[in-house]
Parts: sequence; structure tokens; C-alpha cells
Amino acid sequence: MRSITAYFRLGGFLAVIMFVTRIFEDGGWPLFLFIAFVVLIIIGLVLSRTKPSKVPTSIHTPTAREKRAVTTPKPIPNHPVHRVNSAPTRPVSIDQALASLPPWLIERSGSLFYTGREAFAGRRQLYLLGLNPGGDPDLQRQDTIGKALTDFRDRPRPWSAYLDDSWQGAAPGTWGMQPRVLHMLKELGCDPRLTPASNVVFVRSRDEAALRTEKARLLQLCWPVHQAVIDHLGVEVVVCFGATAGKWVREQIRANRPIGEFREQNARGWKSEAHQAINGRAVITVTHPGRADWRNPAADPTPLVRQILDRR
Repeated sequence: MRSITAYFRLGGFLAVIMFVTRIFEDGGWPLFLFIAFVVLIIIGLVLSRTKPSKVPTSIHTPTAREKRAVTTPKPIPNHPVHRVNSAPTRPVSIDQALASLPPWLIERSGSLFYTGREAFAGRRQLYLLGLNPGGDPDLQRQDTIGKALTDFRDRPRPWSAYLDDSWQGAAPGTWGMQPRVLHMLKELGCDPRLTPASNVVFVRSRDEAALRTEKARLLQLCWPVHQAVIDHLGVEVVVCFGATAGKWVREQIRANRPIGEFREQNARGWKSEAHQAINGRAVITVTHPGRADWRNPAADPTPLVRQILDRR
């Protein structure tokens, strides 16, 4: 079919050439130009009268199957939903926290808990915290934190350093802050041997100034133990001896809302104050029993502690 069309085109082309040649032979250029002019006029007239035809648009009518394919959404695969477990992680146990203390800290002169294992079992409402063990770390090199840990684990019966230990050669429970702490616990109806007690820092020093260069680091290292105690015993009130211990514990527990205070009824007017966290846990910062005699009603913060405990 294509070859026949080609022959027709070739024949038409040869006919045009012969026609043009004949024109040149008969009339030359003038006749050729005249005929070409006439042909162009005729073509122009024809084109001006002929309207362009519209190209018909082919409209495809979708079939019922195609309609279903368009309008019916594909079903979503029923994949299992992976949910993030939002449950809080289980608190570290007291034994785990003790085991995490670095060896170099265990070898330092110091102390650990002021009561035996029985005080750190079950549920305990109150927790006593001082700053750090007093004494002379050079003269008491053998009294290490590691030794205190061993004694804590191996002691066969309930014990309280405030009630049962002899300090400075005095009768048990009678030296320095011992009788003052025992006074508060008695007024609160708490058994000294079953009330958990410790220090925020386990390392011994002659005074707070001697801890200055390493206090921040020691506070951080020892805190996980106290956090474990608070979590596992369900402690509701932490009583801190002195401003330094109180400030640190308040920051860790985020007890920022003041809920009570007691000011000594004497010339110095030292203040004890209580703060509460959002979760209800309270921190009471009392005057240090090494300096304030709580057995004197004018300087006794025990009523403030009782007031906070009674609200629990």
C-alpha cells in the first residue's frame, strides 16, 4: 500500500515538472508568473471559505468494574499496632544501689546507715538524713564505708547508732546529738531501731568545710542509694539535719512549695521549714541537732515534724 502511494506522488511530481516546462516553452517567465499568481488567489479563496473542523473529543464511559476500582478504596492491611510501653521503669533496689558505689568510695573513711536492715524493710513513713559522718578520717581510717556496709548486712539484730552506740566513750545514746535525735523520735512515737537514718554523703570529715572541694561529686555519687531507700520504703517525709542537707534533698525530690515552718523562741531565732513536692512527698529542714538542743521546747522543731506527718 505504501509503494502505490509513493508511485502516485512520484507521478504527480513528474506531471508538475512537465506542466511547468511546457509553460516555459510556450510563454516564458511572464506566463509562468501569471499562472502562479492565479493559482495562489484560487487557493486563498478556497481556504478562506473552509472552516476548520473540530477534532471530536473521544469521551470514554467507564465500565462498572472501572467505577468500582475508582470509588472503592483499597482495604488497609490489618497490621498489629506497636505501642510504646509508657509504664515507669522499676526502681533500683537498695542492694543494687549499694552495689553501684565505686570501689574507691567504699575504701574511704565514713559510714553508711545509722540503723540496721530491719529499718530498711517494709514501708517506712520517715527517713532521717544528716550531711555526713563526723570525726577524724585520719584517726578512723579503719572505719571505712565498706566496713559499715559489711556490718549493715551481717548485724544479727535491730540496731540504732543513736541508741546503741557509744560515742566518744560515753554511755550509749548519751553523747552529743544522740539524746536530741532520740527525743524527737520518742515524741513522734517512732522506734529508733526501725526508723531509717543516714547521711546524704557517706564520707567522713572533721567539718563541712573539709568537704568543700569534693562535696558536689560525693552528693551525686551517694544520692542513688537514698533515692532507692525513698522509693522502696515509700518514704513520705524526709527530715534533714541542717541547711546543706535540706537544700540538696529538696532539689532532688523537687519539693518547692512551702508548707510550714518553726522559728526558735529565743534570741537567735533559727528556723526550721517544710516543703512539699507535687507528688506529696515532704522535706523538713530542721536545725542541726549537733548545735541545737531539741530537748529545749524553745528550740524543738518536733511539733513541726509531727504536724507534717499528721497530714499524710
